[in-house]
This record gives sequence, C-alpha cells and structure tokens, in this order.
Amino acid sequence: MQIENLVLYSHAGEQRVIDFRLGQLNVITGDSQTGKSSLTNIFRYCLGSSSPGIPIGPISRTVAWYGMTVNIHSRRLFLARPAPDGSQETSGALLIVEPEGIPNSDDLHANTSRNELREFLSSAIGIEENLNVPPVGNTRAALSAAFAHSLYYCFQTQSEIASQTVLFHHQNLEFQSQAIRDTFPYFLGAQGLEELRNRERLAQAKRTLRAAEQRLRRAETANDESTDRAHGLLVEASDVGLVPESDRDGIEGSSLPNARLILQSLLDTPLDTPSTTNEGTEFEVARSELADKRERAREIAEQLQGLEDFNGVAVAYTTELREQQARLVSIGLVPSETHDAECPVCGSFIETGENQPDHALISAELLGVNRRLDSATHDRPRIEKARQQLLEEREQLTRRIAELNATLMALAEESEIVARERQRVNIQSYVRGKISEYLSTVEELTDVELDRLRDELSRLLGTISALEESLDSATIRARVESAVALVSRDITSIAQSLNLEHSSTGVRLDASRLTVVADTRDGPAFLDAGQIGSGLNWVGYHLAVYLALQRYFILNNRPVPRFILIDQPSQAFFPPDQGFGGDMEQLNDTDREHTKDLYRLMRDEVIAQDGELQVIALDHADFDDQWFQDCVVDRWRDGKALIPVEWYDDETSPI
Repeated sequence: MQIENLVLYSHAGEQRVIDFRLGQLNVITGDSQTGKSSLTNIFRYCLGSSSPGIPIGPISRTVAWYGMTVNIHSRRLFLARPAPDGSQETSGALLIVEPEGIPNSDDLHANTSRNELREFLSSAIGIEENLNVPPVGNTRAALSAAFAHSLYYCFQTQSEIASQTVLFHHQNLEFQSQAIRDTFPYFLGAQGLEELRNRERLAQAKRTLRAAEQRLRRAETANDESTDRAHGLLVEASDVGLVPESDRDGIEGSSLPNARLILQSLLDTPLDTPSTTNEGTEFEVARSELADKRERAREIAEQLQGLEDFNGVAVAYTTELREQQARLVSIGLVPSETHDAECPVCGSFIETGENQPDHALISAELLGVNRRLDSATHDRPRIEKARQQLLEEREQLTRRIAELNATLMALAEESEIVARERQRVNIQSYVRGKISEYLSTVEELTDVELDRLRDELSRLLGTISALEESLDSATIRARVESAVALVSRDITSIAQSLNLEHSSTGVRLDASRLTVVADTRDGPAFLDAGQIGSGLNWVGYHLAVYLALQRYFILNNRPVPRFILIDQPSQAFFPPDQGFGGDMEQLNDTDREHTKDLYRLMRDEVIAQDGELQVIALDHADFDDQWFQDCVVDRWRDGKALIPVEWYDDETSPI
C-alpha cells in the first residue's frame, strides 16, 4: 500500500488535493502551524481510526470529508471519512474500488463502517488469519494481528522521531506496547496462517490421540481380561448344560480365539425347548371332579347321619312305648287272655265295655301305642335299606377320590418336571445372553492389530510433539530472534552510514524491550535508558529501525503498508519554532550536513527499493540542492497551508 493523494473537502464542496509520488521520497516543507503535523492523524483517520484527532481550529471548522487514494498491488482504492459532527468519533466510511478520478463532494456518502473498512484493507494487503497465544501463566487474551497493527511501522510523529523512550508509533499509549510485542512475530513471519493451521492440526491430533489411547487401552484390557472371562463363561455354560459332556474336557486351557469360537458355537446352536403337554387341562378336570366327589361324600355323610339320628329316635320311641305297655299290663289294667283286668289298688275286677269310660280311654290309649309300635317296626327295614345304599355309594366315592388324588399327584409331579425343564432353558438363555454381550462388546484383536494400534499411537505422539515444538513459545521466540538478527544487521549498516554513536560495534533491535541497544565494550547501551545521546542519534536510530524493517518486510513480502510518514526528522537541528522558511543558513555546517544525510538516506533507500517503498517527510527544512527540490511535492509558506485561505473567514487564522 502506498499513498497517491490526500483530498480534503470543504463544507462548500471545494477540494484540497495533495498528490504524492509512488515509490519515491515525498517532502512537504513549510512553516510551523501550517498543518503538517495534522497529516499523520488525517492519514490514520482515512485508514480507519476512530477519530481524526484534529484540534479545534480551521481544519475542524472547514473540512467536511477527509479522503485519500491508495494503491495496493496496482489496485486503486478511494477511502473517505466524514468529519465528526459534534463528536470526536464516527464509524461511517466510504470505499470506492478503482475510482475514476477523485470523487466530487456530491458523491460522498458512507457505504461501509470503519471496522469493515479495516477488515477489507487487512485482506487487501494480505494479512491472513493469525493468533498470538500468550505463554502459559499469562492472563492477557490471545491477539490476532490486523491492519491497525501494521501501522505501527508506518508512522513517526514529531514527538516520536526524536524520542529516547519511544521507538515505535503509539508505543507510549496504553496497552500498545504489549500489542506491538504480540503482533510483531506475525509481521516478521515468525508466526501466521501456518501456525494457526498447526494449532488446528494439533487440536485434531490430540483428539485423535485420545481416541487411539482409549482404543488401545480397551484392546489391551480386553486381551488381559478376555481369556479369564471367556473361560468363566464356558464353565458357566457347562454348568447349565449348554456344553455337551463329551466336550467339557477340552474347555480348560483353551486359547482365547478357541474359547471365543466355542462361545460363538453355543450361540449358533438352538436350545432344546420342553415339549408342550396338556397337563394343565387334565389337572383342572381331575381337580374339578375331585371337588365334586368330595362334595357328594359330604352330602352322603350328612344323609347317613340323618338316618342314624332318625333310627335312634325310633328305637327310643319304641322302647318307651313298650315300657308304657308293660307297666299297664303289670298293674292289671289291661285284661289278658288269662285274667280280667283288676284294680291295682283294691284288687277288684274292672268292668270293661262301652259303658265304662275310664276303661275305654285306657284301651284306646293302649291301642294307639300298639299302632305306633307297629308303624315303627314297619319303618326300620326301609331305613336300613336306604342306609346300605348310601354306604355303598360312599365306598365308591372313597375309591374314586383316592384315584383322583393319585392322578393329581402324578400330574403335579409331571408339571414340576416341565417347570424345572423350563427353568433350565431360561437359565441357559440367560447365560447365552451373557455370552452374546461379551462377544459383541469385547473386541478380539490379534497381536498384529495391537502392534498397529501402538504404531498409530507412536505416530500421533510424534506428530503432536513436532507441532508443539513448532508452536512452542521458545521456538517462536527463536524465529523472532533470527528475523530480528537480520533486521539488526541492516540497522547497524544504516547507523554506520550515518556515523551514529556506538554503531561501529554493532547495534540491534530489542523486540522485547522495544528499543535499540548498542553492544559496547562497556556493555549494552539502551536507547530508552538514555545511554545513547544527542538528537542526531535519536532521529538516526528511529530512521534506521524503520528503514531496516521495511527492507525486511519488502524482501519477505510481509503484509505491511509500503510507506513511512515521518514528521519533522530535522527537528534535532532545525529550530522548531522558526516560521519564516526553511532557511538552513542558521544552522552550522555540521548540523546542516547531518540533516542532509538523513534525507539522502531516505532518498537512497527508496531508490534502492525500486518503487517498493514510499517515504513522506513533513519538515521545516528546505535545501536548495536540486535532488532535494526534486523530492518536494508541496511547499507551505507565504500563506499557503494545508487549508486554503479561501476556506476560512477573516476571523479565523491559518493553522
């Protein structure tokens, strides 16, 4: 990325265009307070920063839009941002790909956001997916290098170029130093898309490793325990009758494959199911008949008891009647064949006949007794006959009940045998289920397969080890140190060309401390510690670092914009408050030559890079040398400044 032009639009639609030459040194020289130092923030704002950072004055009052045309790999882009309206920040942005000239103010409208603009620029300059993961123990989050981070190596403000303590752009702002450290490895090429892919490969390899370890553990455990379990199942199968007696002797000591084959054959052999019988129907019929017979026997017993009770009553009744008759006869009240009836008291004969009521009453009573005796005598044979019939039926019932009991006992025994057979089959089915579960869940792995699993595990461990080594912070640090060593060689070479302090013994970039360190005989001399003095050295080492880094970025095709904007590199020699031109006659010959050396260095570097590098310098200095004049693209003196006079009223002074 290089800058073709900068365009400012006034509220009235006027344009202020500053053109820059691609691949060359571009110098804007001018007096103080003409707007030179505002260009850095305006450039950054057009490239997606949140605010233009312009102080209240003519620029903030007159500019409606800030725009610039950039060239990325021969593709032109026009970027523009509206000036904040009452706020110091705005997110709106305009992006035009391959614009046809500079757009008119009427064509300016936001078509994207600054975040989307920066994402587009990141992709345009070739920033790939990346992620810097802090070492274990650090609490800061992982950071991906983006377009904004690439600008650390493109700008040097007036306060930075001659600073002892600040080497990189925005290094002194909060959190920026750490962001530079975290993203620097990516821009050097020490980590990037390949590292991100390696992280994904590492995560996948670890997942595969865990699966392989589990599989190997299961296989080894199965081989260690499977033999005992298989033999146990065979013994259990033998106990429940699944294994024929003729085959039981060959079970003990069989190998695991043979044991599994035997177990599989037990599953393939169908079980002997018990034959179905009708014992249930027979049992129910016999039991029903037995109940009926027992009920009939109970009824017979009750009938016999009734007959016995009736017979007993009849006998007792007959006996009582005979006793009554005997008593009447014994006292002579009843006449007999041998004598007439006589009174048992006085011994006189009792007259009989119809005219003797007492005697007639006794006779009638006695006649009734005789009739009842005759009736009782006649009933006894019938009772006895009925009793004999019931006894015979009871005997038959007794025999049938015995037969039914025997039948039921036989059926019960047969049913128990069937139940035991069914239980045996159920137990065998249970054991077969255990065998099936064992064969389906415990894999049979041969030694060859186990060796293959171990080889796979070893290969995965090697892959993970290699990936972890490539992603190890020490490895990345070593790659960064290697790249920094290459950059440091160029820093030393550039510093020696400027004859900077301690350059003869070698200087290097400290990527951790973010400063320049010179290796002296007395030990390291750090720029940020004030151990390297004079303004020339401060400016010179900043230039040396930035030019050396750009050499490295260009040579290694790293995604960093190919321009450097430097604000007032001559400030170490040129009076910063001079406002009447860049007259170098006020400087002594030495300072004047030092300032020229800085510009010769920048000019020679862009020439050496053959169009790959653009340097934009903002300065008071204005040399008469033709080579310098050829580099001047704009001169802001004698009332000319960043903002044209026509844009502000008489009450507003120029910048």
